[in-house]
Amino acid sequence: MIKSGGSFFYKGQRCTIGAVIQIKGLPYMVTASHIFQGEGDHLLVGGRELAVSKILKAFDLALIELPPDCMFEITKLGSAAELEQALLVNDLHVIKCRVVNAGTSLLYLGFRCRDLPEPGDSGSPILQAGKVVGFISSITMDTCMGTAISSNILRSLIG
Repeated sequence: MIKSGGSFFYKGQRCTIGAVIQIKGLPYMVTASHIFQGEGDHLLVGGRELAVSKILKAFDLALIELPPDCMFEITKLGSAAELEQALLVNDLHVIKCRVVNAGTSLLYLGFRCRDLPEPGDSGSPILQAGKVVGFISSITMDTCMGTAISSNILRSLIG
């Protein structure tokens, strides 16, 4: 089952699915684009080889169209609540954080310095109240702060 927080593999490395959305009736897997070299890159998800369909560099998002016959779960999107607890969730671990500031396209997150996301966590969903409010994009190790792409960007793609 392809779903938010699940894994895929790119060049032998485990990576994280941020969300599964539908655009114009077609299912797409969404993750951070900075892990890929570009559109057309091949990855392995759910035992299938797929290709990156679209890169939205301005938002650090990659869209991968899913075949209609694969099993997937559409992601429930929420809106970030500032100064509230959140969770970075993937199939390896859950990391607590706090939404420090929420803009239209970015969320700013505070992490405990002893429990920071790792490189394979790029694209991991950030959840509040069980809904995805963003996807981790970067971490600043010395300040224990991170940035995430807001789920508002995905809502704009959905229409």
